[in-house]
Amino acid sequence: MTAETSVLPPLPRRSGTLPDPGIYRAEPGRCILEISTSLGLLTTLRGRFAVLDSSLVIDADEARSRLAVEASTVSLRTTRPLATRHLIGQQGLAVRQHRTIRFASTGFETSEPGSLSIPGELYVRDEAVPLTLRTRVVGQGRNRLLIIGTAQLAYSVLREACLFRLPRSVPAGRVRLLLAADFR
Repeated sequence: MTAETSVLPPLPRRSGTLPDPGIYRAEPGRCILEISTSLGLLTTLRGRFAVLDSSLVIDADEARSRLAVEASTVSLRTTRPLATRHLIGQQGLAVRQHRTIRFASTGFETSEPGSLSIPGELYVRDEAVPLTLRTRVVGQGRNRLLIIGTAQLAYSVLREACLFRLPRSVPAGRVRLLLAADFR
């Protein structure tokens, strides 16, 4: 007697990276936006913003999906409290005129399973700085997406684009942005 092999129909193609199409939000306590500066391998400053709003719009076409995060500049808390005063002052984020910092994507690109490249713009002092968020999907469900993403840019690019200045006590060559969010 010979054994027969059953052939199953193929599963519908999905990227495996994004949940079902729809609009997702992360509760304020479930979204972290952090900024850090470094000089070579040395981290010279780390700070965290309070996230005011975050949304993720998933479309069937990944190129039309969007990510938007908005945080309060006034809420910035750093590992060096004396540096915070300079960062939110006139030369820094200028919080009297510019109350928020935000990131808005221009689409998604799947580079490999479990990873997303999210190009977009970081708005600091109402000036757009192009940035690509390299994102890893760490948890996924039918209606849930847990991501951690980082982006790096040269401090000189940020300084020239929006006149943002770090205090003299914080030397930096690079600025790193970290986003961790639980979208549901």
